[in-house]
Amino acid sequence: MKYCFLMILLCSSILAHTQPNKYETGLSSATELFYRMQTKEEHELAFNKFEILSNAHPHEWLPPYYASIVKARMSLLKLGDREAIADEAINWVARAKKIQINDEILCAESIANSAKMSISPMIRWLSYESKIRHTLKIAKKINPNNPRIYVLEATISHHLPGLFGGGCKGALPIAKKAEKLLEEQGSNRGNLPRWGSKSIKDIIKACSY
Repeated sequence: MKYCFLMILLCSSILAHTQPNKYETGLSSATELFYRMQTKEEHELAFNKFEILSNAHPHEWLPPYYASIVKARMSLLKLGDREAIADEAINWVARAKKIQINDEILCAESIANSAKMSISPMIRWLSYESKIRHTLKIAKKINPNNPRIYVLEATISHHLPGLFGGGCKGALPIAKKAEKLLEEQGSNRGNLPRWGSKSIKDIIKACSY
């Protein structure tokens, strides 16, 4: 009888460790939506999921990280008051950085500042350029093999006028490096960041002439 009781406890312990917990299940649901969101409603739903997760698990960096990128994308896509939404993106980055500072969060910070700058690029470029590039420089020191650093650098370069070293000439070599690193990293990363492939494919396609 004692042996059977111990076996039941052992099986229960194994099941508890093999089943995903509530946080992981919720994060998987939110990230799945993150990678397919298109409409304003889908962006808002994804953000709400990450906000709830962040409030419930204040020591986890992924929910505020994703929340920041959702808000930055909403600002870039003009899905509301761009200024206010970009400010929210920056605030969510700050929230993530209070938990830890890593290369992925610094990429999110660069995106948030890009969203803020893009509202009035002619006026804001000089004041935001250093913020956008500096965070990527620090991220590269932490992890020089993070493909998303080069995805963002290639995107910035592609949108810069050729006079400033931008356009395809500057962007294509960086895009190819990002493509290589993305292939090496693979897409089987669970809930960890894996975005960037589409942006790189678009740049390489646009510059293949």
